[in-house]
Amino acid sequence: MYRIAVLASLLATAAVATASAEDYRRLVFNVGGGVSNPLGPTSRWAGVSSNINTGVGYAFNDHSSVIGEFMWSGMPPNSPLERDVNGPLARINLFTLTANYRYKIDKLGSRRFGVYVIGGGGWYYRYTTINGGYVVPPATACQPVFTWWGFTCTNAGFVDATSMTYKFLSTGGLNGGAGFTIRFGESNWKFYTETRYHYAFHRIPTSMLLVTAGFRFN
Repeated sequence: MYRIAVLASLLATAAVATASAEDYRRLVFNVGGGVSNPLGPTSRWAGVSSNINTGVGYAFNDHSSVIGEFMWSGMPPNSPLERDVNGPLARINLFTLTANYRYKIDKLGSRRFGVYVIGGGGWYYRYTTINGGYVVPPATACQPVFTWWGFTCTNAGFVDATSMTYKFLSTGGLNGGAGFTIRFGESNWKFYTETRYHYAFHRIPTSMLLVTAGFRFN
């Protein structure tokens, strides 16, 4: 996941460099990282982790822009099964591709400070891997944690699969939040810090609050 984020950041940086030689007034770019905090039902099955976010977009004017973003967030399992001696070892990652609208005010009391709101939606992809040595015992009751990890259940209420090495869930989702910026001198580069809420429509919804800091161009 880190390789994907790094590649996306390099491509976006290259776009900024190319545009700067021509006309970059409408180009928007951001890259950052921070902390992901699960909320609601998600907090029962996943713990606090880190995230990486990068995006490229187009500014219609000094206030409005559209931005396509890629985001990765870890979702470390947080359940009693993980702590059992014979329990499964799982890794869960969330990947998103979203289209977002941002409205910004660059001058808040001075030329350096600004604020913005941002929101949109897109594709949310949750990928789970489980150690190959773990096998679900026969007639295991189907607890919600098994559904979260991607196991299926029978009509009788038992886990349907005896073993699983990976599972992916793909769905739509929404996000919204706000941020604060500090401009570097008279340039178009800014430091930003942002809080954003993400919600994905999985069978057990994915609900997270992300706090991110990084750098924005325009």
